Amino acid sequence: MRHTYGPSLAPIGGRIAYIVRDGGYPYAVLADLTEDGVGPERPVRLPVEGPVTKVLHSPDGKWIACEVSPKGSERLETFIVPTDPEQQDAAEAKSLRNTFDAKTTLVEWDHHLLAMDAVASDGVTEARLVHPETSRYKVVDRRSDSLLVAAEAEYSLMRVGPRGNRELLLTTPNGDWIPLLPPEPGAATEEGRIFLLDPETLVVFLATDHGAQRRRIVRLTIDLPSSPPRRSGVEELIASPDADVDEFVISEDMSTAAVLWNQDGVSILEVLILGADQRVMVRRTVDVPGMVAFGLSITDDGSLLSVTVEGPNLPPSVEILRVDGARVESCNPQRAQRLEERTAAVEAPELVHYTARDGLELSGWLYVAPDPSPRGTVYIHLHGGPEGQSRPVNHDCLTALVDSGVTVFTPNIRGSKGNGRAFLHADDRYGRFSAIDDVADTVQFLIDAHLAQRDAILLGGRSYGGYLSTLTAARYPDLVAGVVDACGMSSFETYYESTEPWLASAASPKYGYPMHDAELLMEISPLYKADQVLAPVLLIHGGNDGAVPIGESQQLRDALVEARGGADGVEFLVLPEEGHQFVVPASRELIATRMLEFFRGLGLVDRVDLSRFASGD
Repeated sequence: MRHTYGPSLAPIGGRIAYIVRDGGYPYAVLADLTEDGVGPERPVRLPVEGPVTKVLHSPDGKWIACEVSPKGSERLETFIVPTDPEQQDAAEAKSLRNTFDAKTTLVEWDHHLLAMDAVASDGVTEARLVHPETSRYKVVDRRSDSLLVAAEAEYSLMRVGPRGNRELLLTTPNGDWIPLLPPEPGAATEEGRIFLLDPETLVVFLATDHGAQRRRIVRLTIDLPSSPPRRSGVEELIASPDADVDEFVISEDMSTAAVLWNQDGVSILEVLILGADQRVMVRRTVDVPGMVAFGLSITDDGSLLSVTVEGPNLPPSVEILRVDGARVESCNPQRAQRLEERTAAVEAPELVHYTARDGLELSGWLYVAPDPSPRGTVYIHLHGGPEGQSRPVNHDCLTALVDSGVTVFTPNIRGSKGNGRAFLHADDRYGRFSAIDDVADTVQFLIDAHLAQRDAILLGGRSYGGYLSTLTAARYPDLVAGVVDACGMSSFETYYESTEPWLASAASPKYGYPMHDAELLMEISPLYKADQVLAPVLLIHGGNDGAVPIGESQQLRDALVEARGGADGVEFLVLPEEGHQFVVPASRELIATRMLEFFRGLGLVDRVDLSRFASGD
């Protein structure tokens, strides 16, 4: 099954780069744009093995910057590669990682310089501007637990603050820095763009929920002559009462913008034509195939826009749109038509709403098996995060379950994004117990709605979803018939010690601080409740996982075996090629196979259907 995603249009047009997943690790390709769409692909050769996670074209089109996860680890590396086909050899790729960097990540191009982050092992971030010819760089900011998110003319936006309460600082070429918005507990301002209008005026666009429940785009004007620079105006550019901004891009000439809205998990793409002072002159909703979209890229003049689209049984695919004033059309209408027909042919999941015990409204996506198992088996799949979101995406493993007769339900319990700011923070720290209760209430809803039998319900997920599945099974021992815990944490004491330091720092605001919340962290660690988990458990983990190290699953397996007096009912699948994300197609097929075999061993599945993996459909 071929996936294409993460596009980067050459700012001057004429070429596109994106990521392809069709066999082993995902890799980057370059292709020329033709009248009929995209020409032949040229793989970008890199001297490291692992999935490519991001690509960026330089403004002049001479370079492509690639971000790679070596063997799937969290210690990302970045490379610069010439776009000239005669120079596209792994030996020509320049590493931008120094020996003391724990990881380096791409941000954007600041004219002819590449803006990037370099994080040291102690969590200190250097925001760098790198010259592609010489690899020499200038440090524009350095601070702990921060991230560079935008750069323009050596002005930069630095993300600071704890997870769930972040803000952006504007830093200047001479070292001044100012917060862009006043402090507001619980507000998250994490994405922005900078434009230098003239030597005295800077315009900043932010995606933020500051002062609101929903994430929208605001425009700030910064007066540069004062020292430090002074904010002179804040105004709302675009907002929605029932949707959040997922992503936005603005063309370099500020004539065109594109916004991806997240409304109940479904993506809505809008193209905006901007006038004087970036006023919105025209708003155009654009139909795209698939229910979810991500990865916006736009040319400098706003004439071309690229985006990745996907949906149930529709693998991620890069689409290119031509923008001509208020008119937006596909660059390959025949291909777009085929994708729309394929999308229409697939029965879409149903979004259902239900109520938690405290009255909070929850929701989830229901995938009903067309040929259900005689037992009426239902698998509840919890998303990661915790602030992730269950959306109607392409998920091959879940599709294999549905094809094998298992009805799948993917809930959005409290703490999920897409339902406003208060909902997002409702599971922070001591709110974790209410999130556990939400899972139990989800099970009860499915039973009350006659969608599931009490003894035929399975629970699982990846990362936070796997962790929460095991923790819920411990607090509600008779709730489910089986648990799938993929790369979940088992003890916050060992997790905080073994994960990357920047990840441990980010986790504390969500789960609890080691010193202040020691009792809480003990209470919500599944490892210490292994004797209370009565259901059979399938553990899955990537051998190269640096986010949640494999020791978390290993120690939980040992504790479960000890509590049960043997390995009966405890299974452990290790994926040697994978990190925290499972990206190799063969690994994903193996996961689906082991899950179905696990369910069949419980008497809840009578067949294993992996035909979509075999056909590539």
